[in-house]
Amino acid sequence: MKKIQIKWLKAYNVIIGVILGALGFTVSSCGTDYGTPLAEYGTPSADFIVQGKVTDNQTNQPIKDIQVKMGWNKVFTNANGKYEISIGDFPKNQIFPISFQDIDGDLNGSYMDLDTIVEFKDSKFTGGDKNWYKGKTTKEFDIQLNPKE
Repeated sequence: MKKIQIKWLKAYNVIIGVILGALGFTVSSCGTDYGTPLAEYGTPSADFIVQGKVTDNQTNQPIKDIQVKMGWNKVFTNANGKYEISIGDFPKNQIFPISFQDIDGDLNGSYMDLDTIVEFKDSKFTGGDKNWYKGKTTKEFDIQLNPKE
């Protein structure tokens, strides 16, 4: 009786091993065209890009060298007052604080700082990889700064 149980258990182990082996090969061949599985870890992300122009509120002339900060990122406006800054975050409706500071003193005139927010609502993302990266979205955000008196 004991020999029958041992043979049955060995046969059962072989059957289970074949089933699990077949499942393992099936799962490992899903992913890319080359049979290498994709590593899926992380969280969905997207790039939020803000671009615009900074001008003088009184003369409507562009202002160069204004520091623009959003999150940890900062850029400066060019000679035409234009800037572009981006931040990566979760791809949903987002509100980001953004600040504009005249840090060069009187070289380009003297302007008051401005702290405000930029809101991304119902954004359309482009250029995603169909995995975790959803792509990028852009928002135009022109600002007028008041001169210091």
